[in-house]
Amino acid sequence: MTSPCLPPTPTPSLPHLLSYLPLFLQIDQKQFDKILDLIDSGKKEGAKLECGGVAMEDTGLYILPTVFSHVKDHMRIAKEEIFGPVQCIFHFKSTQEAIERANSTEYGLASAVFTRNLDRALSVSAALETGTVWVNCYNALHAQAPFGGYKMSGNGREL
Repeated sequence: MTSPCLPPTPTPSLPHLLSYLPLFLQIDQKQFDKILDLIDSGKKEGAKLECGGVAMEDTGLYILPTVFSHVKDHMRIAKEEIFGPVQCIFHFKSTQEAIERANSTEYGLASAVFTRNLDRALSVSAALETGTVWVNCYNALHAQAPFGGYKMSGNGREL
């Protein structure tokens, strides 16, 4: 497994991690504690922790990027907006199942579609109930573009 944030090594060096610190910094102690609580719930509810899952010791409010696999829809990490460096990997059998499960949540801020098939990218993007849908990337924001979510994710469009 590789990540655009970290090298594919089991224990990256501290100097290397420090170059990515802005990505891991949490806004305040409350958010920091909430993210760690959600990470802990993922472990307790049976998701498989692939990497991360801990705070960087003695560095402030930094949490290492965390990846969970074998995430089920009933788990807190699947149902709540985490707003932290946590990625959940879900398995699905069909495109329609993936769309239905994604749209069944009470949130809809952003989503991403990764595929080689342009027709699939367009049809899935149109079917997802989220404010932003990225294709083959994530978090590519532009100040000129409207931003906002659906359902419980925000109060509409910014700008």
